[in-house]
Amino acid sequence: MEIDEICVDSKKSQWLWIACSRYTGEVLSMALGNRQYKWMDALWNGLPERFKKRLMYTDGYGAYADFFGEWQHRLCEKGDGGTCTIEGVNNGMRHRCGALVRRTSARCRSGEWLLLRVWCTAHALNRRGRKRLERRLKIKRNTRG
Repeated sequence: MEIDEICVDSKKSQWLWIACSRYTGEVLSMALGNRQYKWMDALWNGLPERFKKRLMYTDGYGAYADFFGEWQHRLCEKGDGGTCTIEGVNNGMRHRCGALVRRTSARCRSGEWLLLRVWCTAHALNRRGRKRLERRLKIKRNTRG
């Protein structure tokens, strides 16, 4: 699993925390807040239980190292490709959800409205992720048989 955050509004210190599956790119949990520890906790509480026992791949932000134990946290250096799935999800979210573009009016980025728009975008990304996984599984079955 990979975790990262997107800056939504630097003036208000508003960040969107996202957790996604490394294999499908599906968005598993999100939290909207500042860069404090409690928002990492909110993201964690939104995760399905089966994902809480997996390795977490993150960038070097300090909240991750404080939150996860050494056995679970995998720090990925910039450019090593360890967080390429979540970076792709972040990029897809920015392209598909205009409210995440920093030049968007503040009205479009108000808390509840923003989360609703982002979850709609995440739902569309998740459908694509499931289709990608189904294709991979189909290819594996065909090459075995």
